[in-house]
Amino acid sequence: MDETFTFWLGVLGVLVGVLCLRIGIHLHGEAARRRKREQELSGTPFDVSAIAPQIHRVRQDYLAALHPQAGPSPRKRGMIAAVRRRVLGLPYFRRVWNAQEHQKHDG
Repeated sequence: MDETFTFWLGVLGVLVGVLCLRIGIHLHGEAARRRKREQELSGTPFDVSAIAPQIHRVRQDYLAALHPQAGPSPRKRGMIAAVRRRVLGLPYFRRVWNAQEHQKHDG
């Protein structure tokens, strides 16, 4: 009976030790995150003078301040066409495409 009590007391001690270790690691990580957050929030203001002309231009005419969107590039169109040819070359799509071609010629 003394041996089982000693065994369970040892197991309890190991579990308490693991629990204390986990709590210590958690508290250490929390303190590190708090220190990092305090360093990031140093209180220096954002200097808006660098972007003030752009803000003024947007407030005057927001449509003119928009950057023109470029259309699809020839390279992108070529890549899309290459992928389309590759997919249509797969056996499943060849059967579907051939069936559609036969319907066009028959109808």
